[in-house]
Amino acid sequence: MGDWLPGRQAWVFSLVTFAAAALALYVAFETGLERPYWAATTVYITAQGSAGALRAKALWRLAGTVVGAAVAVLAVPNLVGAPPLLVLAFALWVGGCVTVSLLDPSPRGYGFILAGYTAAIIGFPSVATPEAIFDTAVLRVQEIGLGVACAWALHAIFLPRPAGPQLLRRLEAWTAEIGRLAGDALLSGDPATLLEDRRRLARDGTALDALFQQARYEGGSRAALRWLPGLREQARSLPVLASAAADRIVGLRRLDPGALAALQPLLAEVAGWIAGPAGVPPGPLDSRLAAAEAEAAAAGGWPGLLREGLLARLRELVATWADCRDLAGRMAAAATGEVAEPRLPGHVDPLLVGLSGLAAAVAVALCCSFWILSGWAGGATAAMMAAVGTSLFAQFDDPAPVILRFLQGSVVAVVIAGFYLFAVLPAVDGFVPLLVVIGVLYLPLGALLAVPALAPRVAPVAINGFALIALQSSYAADFASFLEGGIALLFGFAVALVVTRLLRSIGVSLRVSRLVQADRRDLIRLAEGRSPADLRPVAAAMLDRFEALAARLGGADAAALGLRELAELRAAFNLLRLRQAMPGLGEAARAPVAAAVAATAGLARGGLPPAATLARIDAALAATCGTAGPGIRPAALALSGLRMALFPEAPPPPLPAPRPLGLAA
Repeated sequence: MGDWLPGRQAWVFSLVTFAAAALALYVAFETGLERPYWAATTVYITAQGSAGALRAKALWRLAGTVVGAAVAVLAVPNLVGAPPLLVLAFALWVGGCVTVSLLDPSPRGYGFILAGYTAAIIGFPSVATPEAIFDTAVLRVQEIGLGVACAWALHAIFLPRPAGPQLLRRLEAWTAEIGRLAGDALLSGDPATLLEDRRRLARDGTALDALFQQARYEGGSRAALRWLPGLREQARSLPVLASAAADRIVGLRRLDPGALAALQPLLAEVAGWIAGPAGVPPGPLDSRLAAAEAEAAAAGGWPGLLREGLLARLRELVATWADCRDLAGRMAAAATGEVAEPRLPGHVDPLLVGLSGLAAAVAVALCCSFWILSGWAGGATAAMMAAVGTSLFAQFDDPAPVILRFLQGSVVAVVIAGFYLFAVLPAVDGFVPLLVVIGVLYLPLGALLAVPALAPRVAPVAINGFALIALQSSYAADFASFLEGGIALLFGFAVALVVTRLLRSIGVSLRVSRLVQADRRDLIRLAEGRSPADLRPVAAAMLDRFEALAARLGGADAAALGLRELAELRAAFNLLRLRQAMPGLGEAARAPVAAAVAATAGLARGGLPPAATLARIDAALAATCGTAGPGIRPAALALSGLRMALFPEAPPPPLPAPRPLGLAA
């Protein structure tokens, strides 16, 4: 029940937020602003659980409002005489803003969303009086600015909850868990536990990215955050290396338990160093790993390749963890350096982005068409709400259930607002009594908004409540107008829901399938030589997609879909190593290796059976293990890694007897 009941902090949050809304209403009343409820609504939209989140939302809400207001001022007077062109302009603008917001899912994306539907909020009601649109736009900017200023000021004074320290604590815990996972993988941890830990850490990493975006808008921890993106990128590559090492440990346990037993002290030393104090350097660990790697290379055969590959991954693991510790030390010391601009995630799906923009444009166009053809006075409100509904929830895999929940909450908001307007407010006289009766509703709502499990259900009541009550300096409610406005609001969200279901709803299985297909396209491009030599952007995109998968899948889902997590990424790393080694291969080995690379692309495309692909990789392994040359050993290691990534359960390949001179080359 603790997750569903507001605690002390939630009630404090509600009290401060209500005080900010009351201040906004008071200033709006005293200065004669026409729509005080815009300012109060903005307070509840802007108020967030951390200072960074509030500042980010406030900044981009204000920026988006200014841009949207400017678009409305430009469009309505010039196109009001040609309704089809005006509808087309607004539909394209709202759809385009939704599209751009999804391409930049940082706090900036919220600014694009606001720019889209603010133009609709200002523009559609102004069609009847286009000469007054500039005044309406200025009023909107003033009201939004007032609400932003009140929320920012009171939360900064009474509820300063910076995201930076929380981020640094969670990052420290996340990095420590990454190190623990790597150590467990080397000491033969349970594969199922390692898999679940890897998924959990991927989900936690995505949450860290969101928290980082908030902390960037704070001043106190900015120096420490300079190094966070680099640390995050380095640390999240450790599970890939640990996964590759763990697979080789399993192979050695099955094929050469004696060799694995001989490596156990070295594995324990690496795991102990990873789990040890942060200030301890690796010392001679790397040189001992290199010596053991050279010894494994002289052994030859498939077990030798497994040993050598394991030791190579251990060296990478040690080097990467040392870099992580160095970056963590720089963060702790708040060392000077360039502020890293976070890159955009690699799992943005162009199909979903395009469909989201299309759904927004179609919903707006449909509502406007109905408005024009029917002459319905509430059509402007319906078109506004269609723009809002398709914009706010476009980032979800399937926005339809979220829109439906918001629609249901809006029904509750209409009922409550009607009760207030016609049963409560007629008896209220004065600002203080008004605050008392409004507080009876909004103090509990604000506390429930601070409970993550309840916020999605409470938000439509809190946000729409002020707009439906439409507080003014004097009471002037009309039941017919209120009823028409409420019906129009619900109608607009209903159109957004229907259009979204028809054009945009995509289930988890299809979203997962598209993420997997995107990984395979990257693998194909790399196999065909169409990717850049620097694999870091490709690896980052694949890791982004793995984190997106982890957020959507449980173990049973992954098994049902036949997914091997990180397989494509590990294959991509080995394909790059293979391409780097190919110029040093002799003619006898180059052709089989090229055939293996082409077969990998064919497997990823679905045009070559797994058995045929495995046969070509084994043929390339036989060619590289049976000849000499400067690129032979790197090629053999890369082929073995490719084989283990794609075919972990395959029996050992038949390899020729080792040739020490060639292997030492």
